[in-house]
Amino acid sequence: MTSSSSTISLPEHSRNTGLSSPQLTPLAADFTRAVTALAVADPQLNVNDADSECCGGSCCFLSTTTMTPDYSAPSSGPGTPVPSPHASVDFPTDRAFDSLSLPLSKVMRTCRLLGVPSLPLSNIEIVWPTDALQEKEHTNDNFAAPSYLTPHFPYDVHNVPVLATRLLTGPGAIKRTYHFDLDVTNYPDEMQGVDFRVGGAVGICPANDPILVDDIFRRLGILERDSNLEITLVTKGGRWPTIWGEDKPRRLRTSMREILTWTVDLNNSVFSKSLLRVLAEYSSNKSERMILSWLCSRQGQSTFCNLRSAPYPPTLLQLLSAFPSSSPPFALLVSVLPTLMPRFYSLSSDPIHDTMPENVVNLTKITCEERERVSSIRKVEVAVTVHEAVESWRGELTVRPGNCSAFLERVAQLTMTNQKVTVPMFRGLQANPLAREFRHDGPMLLIGAGVGISPFRGFVQRRLKNANCKNKVWVLQGCRDSLVDELYAGEWGVDDGDVRKVVESRSGTKKYVQDEVVDQSALVWSVISHPEGRVFVCGSSKRMGRGVEEALKAVAKKEGNMTTEDADEFWKEKERAWQYIIETW
Repeated sequence: MTSSSSTISLPEHSRNTGLSSPQLTPLAADFTRAVTALAVADPQLNVNDADSECCGGSCCFLSTTTMTPDYSAPSSGPGTPVPSPHASVDFPTDRAFDSLSLPLSKVMRTCRLLGVPSLPLSNIEIVWPTDALQEKEHTNDNFAAPSYLTPHFPYDVHNVPVLATRLLTGPGAIKRTYHFDLDVTNYPDEMQGVDFRVGGAVGICPANDPILVDDIFRRLGILERDSNLEITLVTKGGRWPTIWGEDKPRRLRTSMREILTWTVDLNNSVFSKSLLRVLAEYSSNKSERMILSWLCSRQGQSTFCNLRSAPYPPTLLQLLSAFPSSSPPFALLVSVLPTLMPRFYSLSSDPIHDTMPENVVNLTKITCEERERVSSIRKVEVAVTVHEAVESWRGELTVRPGNCSAFLERVAQLTMTNQKVTVPMFRGLQANPLAREFRHDGPMLLIGAGVGISPFRGFVQRRLKNANCKNKVWVLQGCRDSLVDELYAGEWGVDDGDVRKVVESRSGTKKYVQDEVVDQSALVWSVISHPEGRVFVCGSSKRMGRGVEEALKAVAKKEGNMTTEDADEFWKEKERAWQYIIETW
């Protein structure tokens, strides 16, 4: 198929230039016919409403060609009613389309689209079985990742068993947080001297929700039988469908369902001009095609950027629902979708020789041989908070979860009903700031909120193995309400009351953890003034991270008698010296 040009224009005959008319693609011709009548209907409208506002994502380096509006078409006679600009335009009326809040008046005032990108060229090909005898169903597991998923060198993805899960938050908590025990007894040594460590993080490769995958197949008109059929996926180069594999051509046995489940992101960073251009090309409805083309153009740049930079940009299902006539080829569609990336979770325990606790083993009704095997199991622990947002276009009670947190919640629900499940995991980040090891252990102040407190549990466990934590480590833990979302309550050792201070933002003290940092300025200053003292901060950067940073500057100004500039430089110097360690997201 021939790619569309970067400018979709009106026929040239009305310009009276003496030049022959250019050949328009079907897409351009359909758009031209749709908008010509609108421009003629109201010649006072500005048909060149090019909006160049930009979100800064380098998506607007497009054609800047201008045109002079042409009003040479004959107008209606005296007394003839002017046709409504909406007369021949059949806009979609469903909730998915309405949720985009598109400026339809701008769309209809445009006679010529500038900077419409060419149709993307697919880098992949799907080879189907040549006859019915070769057809077979490809096995797809919604919890065990395919072998071709490859994280960064030198690690591989391993489907590790889930030993146990539990819900850390109580009824009424705004967010649900789960604790996972993952079996790494048989996890291979991939690199000499590299092991799981306190403060380290593991990578989890999530699968897309099978219900969402089914919804998209239905929107594309792909039958369940065909989605499960084994195919040969041929790529001409690049890393996809791996994560960080080598840049090379590939030939893999898979299925469309496996591809949609494990390799492409269906929710995040989906909204792109490449995707809109593909949807426009394969839309059978002229109005839908006109709107999708406008969103790709320079005239639609501001609207495109607003949608893409929104807190929750449109998902693939939302776009397919908003423009139901679009049904692009599967291979071309997945080629313009982002790769489904892993998520990293900090370890919430000390993983060095971490085995099943004796009390857990004793509570299990198993044979002596099995008891011996279970007691030697090595595990790592992580805490995961489920992130959700209401998707109003699907209904008031429909939520849009995070890819990996939703995947792990499905794992938790099966595990808590005694079903055996695996999680695709790799060793991940064992050299991140929180995992850094120091020659001398001085006093530590650990500041965290929400699930950001989980890695500090491992820090305290490590200290408990060597000596009493009292007067050596302090934890400032922020939460909304300690009755429902105080994570790991009662799991910090015998000196819990002296080691840890819980700060509630919605109940009790009704203040944030950064407020407690200021209130504990003498403690903060004594820790950071020690030659081996360190302050650790972990949690969301949106509010807690920035708030704690400002609170620490206030402490330096108060206790160190510093100016604002001196306080800022003081903490930067402590960060360079690895005495102020931040892990935010």
